[in-house]
Amino acid sequence: MLCFRIASKARLCPTSFRSLKTSAPVFQELSKPQDGPTEVNLERPQVPASKSNSPTRRLIPSNLREDIPRNYELERLRVVPKLKTFYGGNPIHEENINLLNELIRRHINLPTRIVDDKELQSTRFISFEEYRQQVQGGTRLKPVHHKELTQLLHRLRSIDPQLMPKEVTDVLKEFITVNKEAVKVAEKTKTLDNFGRAIASAKRKASSAKVYLVKGEGEALINGKSLIEYFPKDSDRRRVIYPFQVVCQEGNFNFFSNVSGGGSTGQADATMYAIAKCLVIFNPLFKSRLYKAGLMTSDSRKVERKKPGKVKARKSPTWVKR
Repeated sequence: MLCFRIASKARLCPTSFRSLKTSAPVFQELSKPQDGPTEVNLERPQVPASKSNSPTRRLIPSNLREDIPRNYELERLRVVPKLKTFYGGNPIHEENINLLNELIRRHINLPTRIVDDKELQSTRFISFEEYRQQVQGGTRLKPVHHKELTQLLHRLRSIDPQLMPKEVTDVLKEFITVNKEAVKVAEKTKTLDNFGRAIASAKRKASSAKVYLVKGEGEALINGKSLIEYFPKDSDRRRVIYPFQVVCQEGNFNFFSNVSGGGSTGQADATMYAIAKCLVIFNPLFKSRLYKAGLMTSDSRKVERKKPGKVKARKSPTWVKR
């Protein structure tokens, strides 16, 4: 016999009885014979198993869910600084220092040399201001940092050029700037021509002279004439041979001169300065002695022109009271 615990009629409403009639699974279970008394709560009807286990609808498509990176993917794809010294005070400068130190440690056993003065003048390392703009250091970059850089570059440049690795050469090219003025001076340096002649030109007042100097026995030709024939004055001849006396080379050279313009004094001085330049081409060690003698800088003085109202350049006419 089934026992039901039903609430009093005062508590029940018509809707509750309607729900009892429509809930078929509940009455099916109640209609089955059972051994003992069972208690059924009619206030909350049971939900069918098919409804409780129904799959939930996805609001986000499955293909979008797969595109969302997991935690390990975020760890792998995080932004990594390009430089290892990114968090330093001068990241680019510190990266350069680390690179140079690594090259020095790698090639520490290579033989070194002493860099000559000519190479030091023709090529120089980047200046402090240029390096500051290159690394964007601003006020953080100090002269001490630039000095540290140049010391390491000097150490790398001292490696023997025949054994210097390509990576060292490439790094040095980034920090070396060619001195254009030194290159121009090197280009202007004159040498002997194919015939072994030293050629130089000079001017004095309105005169100009071009001299060809070769090794010889002391012969001289000026405009196709001998020295005595062209310069009859002894003072002019002494001026012409004065450079040979300064370097003690009388009778060791032959020279041929083409002169034009001015007078005999101007032509003699122009020839003298041109001979001094030719001697320096033969032997650069003569330059200091010729410079002390005043033969490396030509006299630029010229006759001052006459002014109107004057007798000469500065002389005024005699003043008469009446």
